[in-house]
Amino acid sequence: MTAARSRLERVRASAGIAPFALQQIEDELAGPADAELVAGVLRELFDEADPPGGLLGSLQQLLTTAAKTALRTPIDQDDAEAAACALEEAATFVIDSAGMRLHQATSTLHPQGERP
Repeated sequence: MTAARSRLERVRASAGIAPFALQQIEDELAGPADAELVAGVLRELFDEADPPGGLLGSLQQLLTTAAKTALRTPIDQDDAEAAACALEEAATFVIDSAGMRLHQATSTLHPQGERP
């Protein structure tokens, strides 16, 4: 087994765990819940007070690392830059778009001092 194949298998194993964790979160949301619980769950995904701390922040960091790695790959530099640019845009989108929408929903459900 090559080192690259072994690394890919570890990534597959780690990525395979994520859906189970997300399913557990979804199951918690599927049961009876009040607005405060839903907002609390959403803050675990994204909290504007600590964007890197939530699930979306971790995803953003992973995509940013992938972009940096793409630039170091031994392919045509233009292709590497195009891939890195797409990954950086995806990382930005995770926080700037999805994160802000989660924040909007969370603030509406349970403001935590954002409104009187």
